[in-house]
Amino acid sequence: MFYLRVTLSVIWVLFSCTLWILVALFSWRNPKLFSISARFLAWGGLRALGLKTTIEGQDYLKELPAVMVSNHQSFLDTLILGSIWPAKVVPIGKREIGWILIIGWWFVACGARLINRSAAQAAKGILDQQVDFIKSGEGFGIGITPEGTRNRAGKGLLPFKKGAFHLAIKAQVPIITLVVAPLGDIANWQKKTLCSAIIPIRVLPPFSTTGMNENDVDRLVQTVREAMEKTLTELETSLVKL
Repeated sequence: MFYLRVTLSVIWVLFSCTLWILVALFSWRNPKLFSISARFLAWGGLRALGLKTTIEGQDYLKELPAVMVSNHQSFLDTLILGSIWPAKVVPIGKREIGWILIIGWWFVACGARLINRSAAQAAKGILDQQVDFIKSGEGFGIGITPEGTRNRAGKGLLPFKKGAFHLAIKAQVPIITLVVAPLGDIANWQKKTLCSAIIPIRVLPPFSTTGMNENDVDRLVQTVREAMEKTLTELETSLVKL
């Protein structure tokens, strides 16, 4: 059953990505495409895996422009977060995503940004460009996973990188935080086990950056991280296996 579910989900995702790449040919890298295409991927991909999502605090996703951050556990994040991905929020991912056949092409074609984390100056330049994007007046936000890479343990949080917090402070916009319940008990890729489940997602009240400067980055990182860790602990008991 594990292989069947995963195979069906992969087929749907590849079909969906191909479809949206073709759509994007008429509006290449249009950031308005990302949300609708991500939700389309999630619609079939989660059903094939036997997963559903619920969301608490959805109204906070309307507080745009903003920088949106979330925890990062596995490739399932694309589908789980995609199921509730807000309109006018564009993600930033590491450059290597663009090298993934079809999926990476979709990511770029529908307006996502790529960043080279191994080149600090180039990465800073990309982030600085997003300040202008956020402040363009069109109400767009940027989505970033501050852990920077997947937390394969499926529990807790990895150390945070500070780019998202620098960006929010420079743009003087709030940080919107999404926390997905720990997935370690329902998806184990080493043991090839996958349980049907309802996965809760909680959106925390926005963290204001008004009046902050670069000296406040560390404090902001600590505040957001502590809130996410507390929420992860609370959500662990809310996950429902079907």
